[in-house]
Amino acid sequence: MDDVSSIPVYLVDDDDSVRSAIRYMLEGYGFTILDFESGERFLDEALLDEPGCLILDHRMPGINGQQVHERLNAVESCLEVVFLTSHADIPMTIKAFRDGACDFHQKPIKADDLVPSIEKAQCKSRLNHAREQQQKRFETLTEREMQVFKLVIQGQMNKQIAYELNLSIRTVEVHRAKMMERLGAKNITELMNFSEILKE
Repeated sequence: MDDVSSIPVYLVDDDDSVRSAIRYMLEGYGFTILDFESGERFLDEALLDEPGCLILDHRMPGINGQQVHERLNAVESCLEVVFLTSHADIPMTIKAFRDGACDFHQKPIKADDLVPSIEKAQCKSRLNHAREQQQKRFETLTEREMQVFKLVIQGQMNKQIAYELNLSIRTVEVHRAKMMERLGAKNITELMNFSEILKE
């Protein structure tokens, strides 16, 4: 998913005219826009466990923007939130950022201000998703495979690992092959990239 245009931009706002104007503006930049008139509908229909940017109004009937954001956090969604509201104050803005919002803007807004926020949110969301997927894979490792993983990324060779863990070289080779398979890494470079994602 190297092309950010493939990462959806969700737009949640109860004002039809606002949604139409923002959709028209952003589609001209190549974004894929999916809009919703309520927080409830968004939560029911959006892919919360896939990368995406959410442009979120604050004051809406039913579930407001803050509550939508709280529900995303509760399910550990990898979506990144950009608030866009006509009604903002300092406490609201502070809470949004404390809850992990990527950005906060007031209406009306120009494309020059909104587009960079969306691109930042898409990149962060993609990283969130990659980290989550890698963490799930990492958790499938056995204790021995995890020991081998840590020693491999330290740069140790099979012979050194065998000595440190008191194993035969053949046994280390087997654990290393299974560890690489579980993590979906084809070579040491991919394994190092995997390690870096987990650190971020």
